Amino acid sequence: MKHIFLLSKENIELAKQEVLALAKPKNNELIDNLLVINTKLNMQERLAYTHSVYGFLFKSNKNKLIEKIGNYNWQKIYKNNFCVRCINSNDPEKEKELAGYIWNSLKKPKVKLNNSETEIHFFFAEDIVVCGLFIADTDKSYLKRKAHLRPELHPTSLHPGLARAMINLTGKLKGRLCDPFCGTGGILIEAGFMGFNITGYDIENEIIEKCKTNLNYYKIKSHELKIHNSEKINNKFDCIVTDLPYGKGSKASNLERLYFNFLKSAYDSTDIVVAGFPDFIDSEKIIRKTRWKTKDEFIVYLHKSLSKRIFVLIKSICF
Repeated sequence: MKHIFLLSKENIELAKQEVLALAKPKNNELIDNLLVINTKLNMQERLAYTHSVYGFLFKSNKNKLIEKIGNYNWQKIYKNNFCVRCINSNDPEKEKELAGYIWNSLKKPKVKLNNSETEIHFFFAEDIVVCGLFIADTDKSYLKRKAHLRPELHPTSLHPGLARAMINLTGKLKGRLCDPFCGTGGILIEAGFMGFNITGYDIENEIIEKCKTNLNYYKIKSHELKIHNSEKINNKFDCIVTDLPYGKGSKASNLERLYFNFLKSAYDSTDIVVAGFPDFIDSEKIIRKTRWKTKDEFIVYLHKSLSKRIFVLIKSICF
């Protein structure tokens, strides 16, 4: 079945690839911030950069919209009552107008403006109108797990939405996930909620204990935490997802050496790495020295002095 994903405009390319990585559709169409694909997956509990999911009904040129509405079999999707929502329409009477056409094509129609069982959305994008049947909003409960709301706080922790998106970019629905620089557990927490078997490494016992406190607070049971040097990874994982440690007071050469050694070690441990690099490091230069290939790259603005560069790295045989 064709679905519409209403993507966040905060970072449309990241939002798009998050969906595509999980669904792996043969084709896709992007109309403004609407991504249209064929998929059977229910992803509304996984996606971070998607607002809502719809069943795709049709698309039309604006000047043929009324004709398209008249030809559509509304009875086949109608359940008990309906309402119409128009997105990005400059006409305040448009919803009422379009609802009238749909009303005339139904047997015993009933309008219910709130909590309708048949919620029909018309998205206006320049000369194109896309029509969808509302399925669900995505789960935003991760917002309750922001860093300052956890028992143990670390000032450089990722926003949980970005952590979820990075996990989704692996394309893995489940499996063994490792964060070799786990810190206080931002990525591991979200991976735990998403059903992964998680492993976290850090070189400081104090940080590992804080991570354990956070995981226990959220009742995430399937986890393994170790004091371990992530320049020497020696286990197998379905994916590695990590936000590389940084400090602007650190020497760039030291960070580059750390990142290179980590990527070199990770090559024999997994087929895919999603890693966040600070923007002040020449990450492409480091990656070129390894056997990893860049599949995707995204820039995520954090604050005035820092942006994050998210890389999806795969082995060359995966192309």
